[in-house]
Amino acid sequence: MPSTTAADRLAAVLRVPTAATDGVPDAAGLAALRTLLADLYPHAFGALEVELVAEHTILARWPGASADAPALLMAHQDVVPPGDGWTHGAFDGAIVDGVVWGRGAIDDKGSLVGILEAIEALVVDGFVPAHDVWLVLGHDEETFGGGAHAAIAVLAERGVRPAFAIDEGGAVVDPPVPGVDVPAAMVGLSEKGMLVLRLAVDEHGGHASTPPRMPATAILARAVVRASRARFPERLTPTTVRMLQTLGAHARAPYRALLTRADVLSPVLRRILAANAETRATIATTATVTGLQAGTAANAIAERAEATVNVRLTQGTTIADAVAILGRAIRDDRVTIDVVRGHEASPTSPTDGRGWDAIEAATAAEYPEAVVSPYVMLGGSDGRHAYRVTDRVYRFTPFLLTSDLRACLHARDERIPVDAFERGIRWYRRLLETC
Repeated sequence: MPSTTAADRLAAVLRVPTAATDGVPDAAGLAALRTLLADLYPHAFGALEVELVAEHTILARWPGASADAPALLMAHQDVVPPGDGWTHGAFDGAIVDGVVWGRGAIDDKGSLVGILEAIEALVVDGFVPAHDVWLVLGHDEETFGGGAHAAIAVLAERGVRPAFAIDEGGAVVDPPVPGVDVPAAMVGLSEKGMLVLRLAVDEHGGHASTPPRMPATAILARAVVRASRARFPERLTPTTVRMLQTLGAHARAPYRALLTRADVLSPVLRRILAANAETRATIATTATVTGLQAGTAANAIAERAEATVNVRLTQGTTIADAVAILGRAIRDDRVTIDVVRGHEASPTSPTDGRGWDAIEAATAAEYPEAVVSPYVMLGGSDGRHAYRVTDRVYRFTPFLLTSDLRACLHARDERIPVDAFERGIRWYRRLLETC
């Protein structure tokens, strides 16, 4: 499939639907995507030693001058379902007025294609990396599947110990704190944990014409309200303090004096950050009800009512802590709380070594106007699995993304400007040349 530009190739990749259905990967879509990638990037796939893990996750090695201390780059092939109401079709791969539209343009096919674009160009130029480069391109990240986990397990079994890993995460953005006028390249040193809970109430049913005072639905509704009001400990993690200090060094007065002293002014900053829902998520565990289910008929009292609660765990709050806090908030023995799945908050990666230096060098070259800042990633990524083989896991998507573009993640009208995408490709190339 001949394509003349990187944007054309990204658009072609976006036209292949790879969203899971009820948690089941789209096997046909993933197979079609693999075929397309091999056609679009023949030199890259000619140089890569490719194998499949867990049926659809791509594990690949680009041999370098040394097999010791390789680099590990991660991305994922799957996307979330698109929903309705798109300006341009979610799987049309439209390029309109210098913007590529489609589900996965940013999360995360943009990174996947960006990595392959960089490798393709480097192979054509005869470049050989100083160290092996491994790729893990997961197939079920959006459904918390095990593809990347299985691929990392293969690396562990083979004794592969990467010097560092890079997966999706922060981007080049307007600074997330007031008083700073320079863009910030936000690199995740860690990520919050994730927990899915099921609240359930079982009560006697019956005809809707003779309801009890507190049917299962009413008991659950009260539990949902109480759960939404649960208060979790608020703390500025060391990474968040470093973020504030790093960005504060570039802030205007009087913000600079406050932010650069975040370590000693932590109580004041904690109160400021807690006042806003978005910034509060950076300092505390959050819990929100994302699903409700009850009843089988309009005239029958539900015998069982359920709610799904999505919890994002900050460092210092465990799964057990969150369940206990929600239990105390609900205060009703008729409501059971079951853990569906979850993982704890990740460890924190250090800001030294070859990987961090390569990130800073690539960012300085491609985004000289930006300051590189650590942060705690609020969402989850396959990168958390990489701690099994390296203690340096970084989360960075090297695109310049406005707040409008970030708002379309997991929402309608996901898109990326061509110039932002091309800068990301150059960033990956610079990274591979220097790491």
